[in-house]
Amino acid sequence: MTAQVAPEHPPIHKELLTAVRHSLVYGLGSIAAKAIGFLMIPFYTHYLSPADYGVLEILDLTVSMFGMFLNMGITTALLQAHAAAKTAREKHAAASTALVAVIATGLATVLLSVFAARPVSSMLLGPNVPSRYLLLSLSAFALNYISNLPGTYVRALEKSGWFATLEVSTLILALVLNIWFIAVLKLGLLGVLLSSALTAAVQAVVLIGWMLGQVGIAFSRSLLGQLIGYGMPLILSNLALFTLNFSDRYFLQHFRSLTVVGLYAVGYKFGFMVNYLLVLPFTSMWQARMYIVHQRPDHARIFGQVFVFYSVLLIFAALALAMFSPELIHLMVARNFSAAEPVIPIVAAAYAFCGISYCARTGSFVTGKTGVLAVLSVATAVLNLSLNWALIPREGMMGAAWATLVSFMALAAANYWFSQRVIRLPLGISRVSGAVALACGLGIVARWGIPARMDIAIPLKILLLLLFPVALWKAGMFSAAEMESLGALTGGLRNQVSEGGE
Repeated sequence: MTAQVAPEHPPIHKELLTAVRHSLVYGLGSIAAKAIGFLMIPFYTHYLSPADYGVLEILDLTVSMFGMFLNMGITTALLQAHAAAKTAREKHAAASTALVAVIATGLATVLLSVFAARPVSSMLLGPNVPSRYLLLSLSAFALNYISNLPGTYVRALEKSGWFATLEVSTLILALVLNIWFIAVLKLGLLGVLLSSALTAAVQAVVLIGWMLGQVGIAFSRSLLGQLIGYGMPLILSNLALFTLNFSDRYFLQHFRSLTVVGLYAVGYKFGFMVNYLLVLPFTSMWQARMYIVHQRPDHARIFGQVFVFYSVLLIFAALALAMFSPELIHLMVARNFSAAEPVIPIVAAAYAFCGISYCARTGSFVTGKTGVLAVLSVATAVLNLSLNWALIPREGMMGAAWATLVSFMALAAANYWFSQRVIRLPLGISRVSGAVALACGLGIVARWGIPARMDIAIPLKILLLLLFPVALWKAGMFSAAEMESLGALTGGLRNQVSEGGE
C-alpha cells in the first residue's frame, strides 16, 4: 500500500503575494473610479445643487435596497459553488444556471419599473420630482444587477486583470457621457441618470456575451435551489449592511431636508474612499481566495497574518483621510458644500471597522456557518436604526456619522466573536486594538493641535501620519514571523514591478 502524499502548498508569503496582487488589480478599477470621481467633484458641485445630490442619493439607495432581495445571495453562492465543484462541467453548470436566473429576474424588474415608477416616485420623493428619474434609476440598476453575475464569475476564475480593464473602460464611458449630458446638453440630474443607464446597458451586453461564450446556456432547478439555499441567509445580512451604510439618509430626509442629505452625501463620499479603495477590492479577492487558503494545513497562520496586515492598512488609510479632510474639502468642492467636512473622519473610521468586520468573519464563511451572521447583522442594523432615530433629530449629519461608526464597531466585534466560536483563529485582535488607539491619538492631535494654515498644516500632518507605522514598528506590533512574511511580500512585489517594467 502506498502512502498518500499531501499536496504541496506554496510558502505563506507566496499566498500573501497572490492575495495582494489580486487585491491590487481589483483595486485598480476602484482607484480609477475614485480618481475620476475626485476630479469630477468640482464639476458636479458646479452643475448640481445639494438638493439634486439629495434626490440622487435617495434614488441610489432605494434601488440598492430592492436589489438586496432580488439578488437572493446568488453571487456569493456562485463563488462557493465554483470553488466546491470538482469538474469544469459542474462549474459551468452552476455559472450558467445563475446567469439564466439573474437575466430573467433583471428583465422582469425593468418591466415592473415601467408600471411602478410613477406611484413609487411620488411616495418616495414627492410629486414635484419627475417619475422618469426613478424609472431610469431602476433600469440602470437592473442592468448592473445582471452584469454583476458575469463579474462574479470573472472573480471566481481570478481573472483580476480582465476585470479591472473592463471596469476602467466602463468608467471612461460613464465619464464621457456625464460630461456630454451635463455640461454640453445641460440636462443636470437627468444627465447623470441617463449616462448611468446607457453605461450599464453597454456593460451588460459585453459581459453577458462573454459569459455565454464561456459556459453556454443551461439551467438546473436543483442547482438553482442549492445556490439560493446557500445565499438566502445572506439576504438578511446584506439588508442589515445596507441599513448600516445608508439608512441615515432617509432619517436626514425626514428630520431635515434633501439639501442636508446632499451635503451629507458629499462628505460621505470622501469617507467612503476607504471602502472603495481597500474594502471592496479586498472583499472581491477574499471571497474566492479564502476557500483556497482554508485547504492549506497552515491556514490559521495565514488568516492571522492577513487580518493583522489588512487591519493596519485600513486604520492607516482612515487616519490619512481624517487628517487631511479639511484640505480635501477646501480644494475639491464648491463652497456651498463645505459644511460636509466634519463627517469625513468619522465615516472613514466607520469603513475601517467595516473592512475589519469582513475579514473577521472569515471563519464563518469557510465553515459554512452563514446563518448566524444574518442574525448578528440584523441586531446591528436595529442598533443603527435606534441610534439614527436618537441622534439625527438633535445632531443632524454628525449624529448620522456617529451612528454609522458605532454600528460598524459593534458589527466587527460581533463577527469576530462568532467566527472565533466556530473556528479558533489567532487573528491578533489585541494588537489591532492597539493600532486603533494609536490612530485615535494621532487624529486628535492633527485636528486640534495643528494650525489651520495649509502651508503649515500639510507638512506637519504628513510627519504625524508617518509616525503611525514607525510607532507600530517600534512597539513590536508585528511578530517575527509576520516581519519575515512582510519582508518577503515586499520583495516579491518589488520583483513583479521590476519584471513588469522590463
